[in-house]
Amino acid sequence: MLEFENILEEIGSFGLYQKLLCFLLIPFTTGLVALTYYVQIFILTAPPHLCRLRGEKTITSNKIYDETNHTSILLDHLSALMNVTAETSEAPHPMRCHQYPANLSSTTLGINFTDSLPNDLTSLVSVPTPSEPCTNGWDYDYNVMFQNYASEQNLVCNESWRPYMVITAFWIGNTIGSWIWGIVSDTCGRRPTIAIIHLIYGVAGFASVFVDNFTVFLALRVLVGSAHHTVTHLPFVLVVEYCGMNSRAIPLLVIMMSYTCGSILTPVLAWFLWDWRILLGITSAPAVLVFLLYKIIPESSSWLLTRGRGSTALRQLETVAKVNKRKMSPDTINDLLSIEPEDPKENKNNRAITAIFVYPSLRKNVFFVLVVWMLSCMCYYGHCQNTANLSSNLFMSFLLGSLVEIPAWGGPFLINRFGRRPPLFVALVLSGTAGIVYAMLPEDSGWLSLGIALFGRMTITCAYYITLQYGPEIFPTVVRGQGVAMSETMGGIAIFLSPSIVYLSEVHHALPLMVFGGLSLLGAAVTLLLPETMGVALPQTLEQAEIFCRKSGTCFSCGKSEKDVHNEELAQKL
Repeated sequence: MLEFENILEEIGSFGLYQKLLCFLLIPFTTGLVALTYYVQIFILTAPPHLCRLRGEKTITSNKIYDETNHTSILLDHLSALMNVTAETSEAPHPMRCHQYPANLSSTTLGINFTDSLPNDLTSLVSVPTPSEPCTNGWDYDYNVMFQNYASEQNLVCNESWRPYMVITAFWIGNTIGSWIWGIVSDTCGRRPTIAIIHLIYGVAGFASVFVDNFTVFLALRVLVGSAHHTVTHLPFVLVVEYCGMNSRAIPLLVIMMSYTCGSILTPVLAWFLWDWRILLGITSAPAVLVFLLYKIIPESSSWLLTRGRGSTALRQLETVAKVNKRKMSPDTINDLLSIEPEDPKENKNNRAITAIFVYPSLRKNVFFVLVVWMLSCMCYYGHCQNTANLSSNLFMSFLLGSLVEIPAWGGPFLINRFGRRPPLFVALVLSGTAGIVYAMLPEDSGWLSLGIALFGRMTITCAYYITLQYGPEIFPTVVRGQGVAMSETMGGIAIFLSPSIVYLSEVHHALPLMVFGGLSLLGAAVTLLLPETMGVALPQTLEQAEIFCRKSGTCFSCGKSEKDVHNEELAQKL
């Protein structure tokens, strides 16, 4: 079999073709994923709300006041007295889910007044607690948050579990879909899989705008979730497979910048549009464009070679060479044309992800990659969710959490200079240490606690994206799609657990970051057992991957000279 890295060097390992692919495909797909994920949270987070006291909707703010209604005046003053208005209090407002009895009056409270309440209510012996469920619906404060799906469907109080169910179902769909699409991409190719998942992503997302029935809405979000991570990770894998060994970190930088920019853009769009249907529609529909532009999306030539489709790969590689203003040598062309189509029955076992269990060194490294991937996903999404607790303003929380990811863009430069393993180890250690230090600080540390929490978010972001680069480089091309899918599946399981850890803040505010800190340190320890992949040709077959894993040691034994020896030996075996 031809050494694909040598072909890339001949036609341009990061020429104009790869740059167009990298800077057009990745930003578009990854930007869509960021917008979809964060927009979903905006449309499922109910605005501040209070029980509606009358049958008709008469207010759009938290202040309950009607000069002609003594009961309303009374409730308004009692709310002020208790100092638990929805805008200023951290405690739940007593009238968000319960109301006073309909026959409540000043006589019931033992207050004597004629035309108005007395200025001083502190003499009240007791203040009744609202105990009856809201019978007339709710009034929402649309000055703080726009009307959205949660407020239209009244998914609050006893129905507040439904938005959580939607998000959970979204990640269940992602876990199942990642596995399915991984198999499809290795069986049918990267190109058709990318087109299909974007069609599903766009159509299901756009259809969500017009659905009122909760069951149908839930089903549509499961469909969106089934394609969610694959929409960004599969194009990323496709671009990486076209990049030479010295330029594989560039797509990682692009995916990081694209996701962060999409995250920053979400609250900005939400603020200016102030309409959840328009917001969801304009962030979902563009995904269909990828399906419509199917013809200009290239197939992975590396994948084509593993399928024995040399002539098809030749046509694709000639296009790459032409755009890069290079020419393929006659020997390379003859070698590609001489590749015979594989026998599906003969090679079926070597195309299944389960075949890795036959190779002990590969099996061991795949296990380590999965552990690091799971811990990185759990900690990253846990930090993202915990960031929402840093501010009572949802827009500010998202903006703050997104901006702090910008310094993490230095990760690709670090791994291109120092390799994959050392920066990943350092990032996990720093994030873990930040979590432990945060837990040791007093609750009134203010800006110091905030700064350390955000530093932990920044460093775990860097670690998470390095893991996205590291994982696909361990798996050989023949099962890379399935390998990434398996990683996504395990990562999805880990993401399910992160909300439970964030919920520990109900016990103590520092518990979530302390747990995530410990898990990050565990991930750092496992990272030391992984092989270094910088400057190493991506393995094509399971046999090549086994040779690489056998020759590459832990951080205590793998050096540059050994990688060079590995490349030379691998070339000889090919």
